[in-house]
Amino acid sequence: MTGEDRMEWIKRKGLWISGYFLLMMFLFTRGFYNPFFVLLIGLFLIIVFLKEENRLFGWMIISFFLGNLLLGYMDHFIESFHLSPFLLIMMSQLLLLIPILMISFVVKQFNQEITPYFHRPIFTEEIQLPFKIVFSFKRFVLIFALMAVLFLGITLQFQKDGLHWLPFLLILLFALVNAILDEILWRGILLPKLIRHTSQPIGIVITSIAFGINTTMFGFSVIIYMIYIFLGFMLAFLTVKSRSVLPAMIAHTYVTTILLLNGVMSIPVYFGS
Repeated sequence: MTGEDRMEWIKRKGLWISGYFLLMMFLFTRGFYNPFFVLLIGLFLIIVFLKEENRLFGWMIISFFLGNLLLGYMDHFIESFHLSPFLLIMMSQLLLLIPILMISFVVKQFNQEITPYFHRPIFTEEIQLPFKIVFSFKRFVLIFALMAVLFLGITLQFQKDGLHWLPFLLILLFALVNAILDEILWRGILLPKLIRHTSQPIGIVITSIAFGINTTMFGFSVIIYMIYIFLGFMLAFLTVKSRSVLPAMIAHTYVTTILLLNGVMSIPVYFGS
């Protein structure tokens, strides 16, 4: 088998494991625990027969779900403390460090870099549009940033009860912590490994769908689910083009803040005087 044939075989196996990951994600987030645990045990049994590259991703999947199971247990545990609702939800967000650290440990055991995206962003890429139009990625980011600032200003201006700075800052804190941890996990760690085991387009598609499924596990509508899949595509695009998770973290913080301010999502923050 030539080097190219071997790489193609590995990528086909990677595509199969990626589909396995999506199926497990759906079952886990929707509460179908019996078939989920059957698939988890099945992955434990077949992982020894995989080549090293795919074995790494298999162990990443296992550590992802074991980390999330531990996260769920710890989340129930901290609810037994009589803390404020906002503090509880912030501690719940910080528990996302559990799967992040578990996956990072697995990656280091295979002597691989955790992520190539923990660097300053690079904006020298170009975007190829239809009709042979070439658009500067730096200009795209600048226009997007200006529109985002304008839209945020309009949103704050039309708050029904006026702007209350403390609740706004708490929303911003939640959005920032949520975005940083989500982006480290999804675009920082999982995305580059999926790209390596399949291809860049497939890696982006798989992480975006999985991100949408995971984010809407508590019962958002189909529209919100589609929004989060689209958001996953955009954040993955930003990460790959800039070769950094920092732009995705900023964009994710912004989107979550807007959704919270407009009542599409809610956290226990009081806006009254």
